[in-house]
Amino acid sequence: MVKLIKFPLIFFFLTFLLTGYSLAEDNPDLNPDPEGGAVFVSTPTRSEAENLLKEKGWKKGRNDRKDGSYFYISIGYGEISTTRDDKMIHDARYNAFIEAFTEAKSNYVRSMGEQITKEVSIKTYENLMPDTMAEDAIKSAVGTDSGEFDKLKKLISLKFDSALKKEGYNPELADAEKRAIQEKILRSREINTFATAAAQSMVEGFQSYRTFEGGKKGERGSITVVAIWSPKLKQLAEAVYSSSINVPKGKAKKPIEEQLILDDPNVLLASFGVKMFTNEVGNMVLVSYGHASPSFENDPGALSSACDMAESKAKENIVTFAKEQIVFSSMRKETDKTETFERAGIEANRSMNGREFNDFINSKSAMKLEGYNIIGTYPIRNTALYNSTDCVAVVQWSPEGVEGANIIKKDMSSSSSTGSSDASTQDAQSTTSGQSSSDDF
Repeated sequence: MVKLIKFPLIFFFLTFLLTGYSLAEDNPDLNPDPEGGAVFVSTPTRSEAENLLKEKGWKKGRNDRKDGSYFYISIGYGEISTTRDDKMIHDARYNAFIEAFTEAKSNYVRSMGEQITKEVSIKTYENLMPDTMAEDAIKSAVGTDSGEFDKLKKLISLKFDSALKKEGYNPELADAEKRAIQEKILRSREINTFATAAAQSMVEGFQSYRTFEGGKKGERGSITVVAIWSPKLKQLAEAVYSSSINVPKGKAKKPIEEQLILDDPNVLLASFGVKMFTNEVGNMVLVSYGHASPSFENDPGALSSACDMAESKAKENIVTFAKEQIVFSSMRKETDKTETFERAGIEANRSMNGREFNDFINSKSAMKLEGYNIIGTYPIRNTALYNSTDCVAVVQWSPEGVEGANIIKKDMSSSSSTGSSDASTQDAQSTTSGQSSSDDF
């Protein structure tokens, strides 16, 4: 009997403590904010992306120009799966970029049309009736002369004993002792939500205008991508897909390699994805960046393999720019439940909030890529930030490349060149940004 008294007292005490903690968290008078109110919280990379839009006078979504043209901006976020001291950090950084860029494009697809379903169920239950012994209830229902009375009585006793066993109690307890520990739900309220969303579309001509990367040494970082789409970029994508030399025109500028920042390892480390530039004759061209870590540091063969993989990733970016199918689906289940119950004559409360969330994005691209050339592969080491070398590959697609490939297609493959830069170090920083693409989109 002592154990039976101890249990409800301990339970009530714990319930009181938990209730008190919850009140302290939710009540600003008990847990005041040091500044006296609510504050905005942001991540460095997202903030940098938002600041870029403010500086440019742009907004997420459709942006209209004075000449009647328009473009679309979407932002995506990716998590770097490992810390900077991991030997595969640069592959993880690149994968975080892919996540962020794909998310940005899926946001665009969803904005074009999204099938959304939502189902909500709300259940409320109250039982303030006085307790009645099961035996009395059975007598009233079937009478004591019926053979069913003993059967029902035995069945209820077995079920109750089984339930007590699961809770760790002895089923041989007396009826009075069983009643003392039995729980009765006085009132409950439960809200269940089930929601799904789905969208699917072909995407052509999305470029990663600017990427921002942030994180501290020893911690996992993040990458945010500002992605841009426009009708001119879509025309360029169609030219890439069909290996056409007819591309949209822009303002003539310097040769591409003079526009690119290839002598600053910090900029190369922070440049991802595919970007549009206009060359010296005003043709729109693409420049793509790929990243890979060697599987073994200070191993020439491993570094060479990493550079090969980086080149492949850079070419894959051009393919996804040309034509990509994005399929998005999302599922969310939520439960919000609160109960008032009575146990051993003591009334108490408990609540439960649960959530299950599943976000799925699938990207698929396939085409024959022609007209590209390797601008260079650049092994870069930054010991202040990373314990691993990053091989950055820079690949260009241009109509001139397509034209040249058509001329010598039967005689030789596309040429490639390799370059290198001296390893250097820099102070650790919270946020880095890669090269921007041309604004002539």
